[in-house]
Amino acid sequence: MIGLLLTLFSLIGTLLATRRSLGHGLGALLLVGYFYGILRARFADGFSHFMFDAAVAGLYLAVLTNRRRKMRFGHDGQVLRLWVKVLMVWPLCTMLLSPFFDSQHFFIQLVGLRVAILLLPLMAIGARMTEEELDSLGTWVLWLNAVAFLFAVAQLAIGVEPFFPRNAVTTVLYLSNDVGEERALRIPAIFNTSHAYGGTMLLSLPLLVRRWQRLSSGRSRVFTGMVLAASVLGVFICAARSPVAQLVLILGLLLLVAGLSFRLLAGVVGLAGVVGLIVAANPRFQRFATLEDTSYVSDRVALSVNTNLFDVISNHPLGNGLGSAAGTSIPFFLSHLARPQYGLENEFARIAMEQGLIGLVFWVLFLGWLFTRLPPRRRGGSLIAERMMWATVLTVWATAVMGTGTLSSIPGTAFLLLWMGIIVGTRRPAPVPQRRLVVSQALVPQAPVTPPPPVGLSEGRA
Repeated sequence: MIGLLLTLFSLIGTLLATRRSLGHGLGALLLVGYFYGILRARFADGFSHFMFDAAVAGLYLAVLTNRRRKMRFGHDGQVLRLWVKVLMVWPLCTMLLSPFFDSQHFFIQLVGLRVAILLLPLMAIGARMTEEELDSLGTWVLWLNAVAFLFAVAQLAIGVEPFFPRNAVTTVLYLSNDVGEERALRIPAIFNTSHAYGGTMLLSLPLLVRRWQRLSSGRSRVFTGMVLAASVLGVFICAARSPVAQLVLILGLLLLVAGLSFRLLAGVVGLAGVVGLIVAANPRFQRFATLEDTSYVSDRVALSVNTNLFDVISNHPLGNGLGSAAGTSIPFFLSHLARPQYGLENEFARIAMEQGLIGLVFWVLFLGWLFTRLPPRRRGGSLIAERMMWATVLTVWATAVMGTGTLSSIPGTAFLLLWMGIIVGTRRPAPVPQRRLVVSQALVPQAPVTPPPPVGLSEGRA
């Protein structure tokens, strides 16, 4: 019953927040996404599985019914909307083809729509966001990241068990006990897994950098810098290796595509130094060091790219239906209807397994169009933050060949798709204010005014 109430509150709360402003609506959506893992673990009554879905529905409903604000897109924005429609329609077509294959139950395929199409409209929403809406969203993310860090510190001190009870929802979380010699659990903070925690912190960094840059001075800028450092530290606290590798790649790309000033570069070095000292002092934060084994990494990449992807394309050219690959979170109350999923360590292979070669080609062509050029600087925006968004999206998709969850992480996928829309929105030319020509009344020649004839004379003639 509590899960049902949480789902209804998520729907109504996000709907009302979005009616106030798009930035607040997205913030409310992320609020549900941040606490989705811990609330679902503590209230595992079935309805809690759909909290985030309800929040997304509330956001979409408010956006569609808002007639005061017209959708404004440039040329690239119109192309993006077309791509979103194509990427949403094809998975529905695969459901019509699924009876011809050994596919999942119809209810499981409906659950698979969450991964396939539910969050894709966020790209179109991101493309229309204004600077003020991004400011509002940045404030939400600032406080949410601070709360997540406090939970992570508490779990380091007293353990994960007081926050996440053992049940069917937390099975995967308690299987991840591979940190250090004591085989400690990875830290999930308030998320459903440690990867979700680390990935969300990683994807939120561009927005925090943007907020830090736009604040000139004062306590707000200091607090933003502290939360920014805590978010970077969270990438290491979670003990997941992928976010650490992605962070290094993002910073490398950022140095190439954005001209950092000496002051900003000094800030990056200082932040890296502080985080490095903390990580070096705690062995629990050093699980990423196993990436130094080059033979293991090369074998993992070869297995993910070659075996998974090409085997799936050859064996299932038309796909095997939604929900057939690992990555779709199946509710425990529908587990008796689910057939064994294919475990694939490659997001592109997962797309090919569920949507076939046609769906994979659509996604590859879309990503190719997205990364054809760097986004220009939008008037009033932040060049470093926008380039960091571009570098983050590129890195996440480039490393998607070595794992799954790119399109199924809550709320990480929402961040990813929003950034994809924003980097397209930055290509929209900024509106040029029209100048109004004001001419002084003294300089305008006035036409002579003919006085009316006398009343009496006029009446006499009549």
